[in-house]
Amino acid sequence: MSQSTSIGHIPIRLAFCSVAVFAVTGLHLPFWPVWLEAQGVGPEGIGILVALGYFTRMFAGPGFAYLADLIGDRRAPFIWLAVAHLAGLSAFWFTDGFMSIALITLIASGAYSPLIPLKESLTMGWVEQEGFDYGRIRLWGSVSFIVVSVAGGFVLSPFVVLWTGGVVPAPFGTDAILTGLMLLTVLMIIAGVLLPVDPRKGDHHTRPKLKLSAVGALMMTPSFVLFLIAASAVMASHAVYYAFGTLNWQAIGYSNGFIGGLWALGVVAEIVLFAFSVRFISKLSPPVLIMMGALAAIVRWTWTGFDPHWSVLLVLQCLHAFTFGATHLGVMHYIARAVPTELAATAQGIYAAFGGGVVMGLIMLATGPAYEEFGALAYLAMSGLGFVGLAAGALLWRGWHNAKI
Repeated sequence: MSQSTSIGHIPIRLAFCSVAVFAVTGLHLPFWPVWLEAQGVGPEGIGILVALGYFTRMFAGPGFAYLADLIGDRRAPFIWLAVAHLAGLSAFWFTDGFMSIALITLIASGAYSPLIPLKESLTMGWVEQEGFDYGRIRLWGSVSFIVVSVAGGFVLSPFVVLWTGGVVPAPFGTDAILTGLMLLTVLMIIAGVLLPVDPRKGDHHTRPKLKLSAVGALMMTPSFVLFLIAASAVMASHAVYYAFGTLNWQAIGYSNGFIGGLWALGVVAEIVLFAFSVRFISKLSPPVLIMMGALAAIVRWTWTGFDPHWSVLLVLQCLHAFTFGATHLGVMHYIARAVPTELAATAQGIYAAFGGGVVMGLIMLATGPAYEEFGALAYLAMSGLGFVGLAAGALLWRGWHNAKI
């Protein structure tokens, strides 16, 4: 195989890994609370368990990301962590109460949480080296999210027999959620094996030895701190949506099929943004992209909090292109442009730990009591996080120089 042919296959392998990773997310995010509820866990307990998964990112994300930077290889840790995640999921079959579920959640989430930062960092490494279109690679992960979330909604829904008007119970129970997650994790392991080698692999003899002091210096840099606050606030504003979006819509009376479609619609909008991102990514700085996400969060969550008509809800779901999509692009390109290459995976891990761990975990802890007390009005607190993200993003934008820290 020629070098050009090998290089040509790299975006396909990276895209396939995105498909596998986000297929797992596509089933877990909308329907894991449903599985927990079927195990007898109440709203407050669901909030705690979902938050626990995010808290594991505080340690697992930066730890394995630093290891990947230290050895100059992000592929091998990805494979072994995917195997560990499968083992953790298998253990859920043997849980018999809240405490055992919480213990296994620590194991399974601890193995899964570094996977996305490792995959994204590896992808951006090849994007920077070969000039690949990140948006076109990443959008296939969003496509898999749609397919799995919609399929999950229909698998868990009863069927209406059109010619009789009768209703046939759903063919599979909530255990199908756990079974599906295990099968998709097997696919993720295969995708990890097929990942291209890390472009940094083999250069550890020529590059300076990575020291923990460099990590500390990065974390103390004011612009990096502002970046963490801005992006984390916008991403954490999805907390009520992730933990109770499905349950809230079920309570309103929407079918599981329609709910799966709502989740999918948001990701369709995200895909459109990713598909055309190369046309404007050079014109909009990372801080501006994050600010766009913050503005969209303020609008989206304020209106969602008042249980709008389904037609308005469809429009609001399209704002996911900005609340998640634009913010995510801002994160990826900030790290690629502002963080030294040798710290790329570590920076992804720190962001995942702070934004997806500390901030999201704390917000998740509050979502259970808030949703139990106020219902959909809990979304209004999420719009407040949008204002925090907008303010921090504006400060980051004022000092943006498009140069390495």
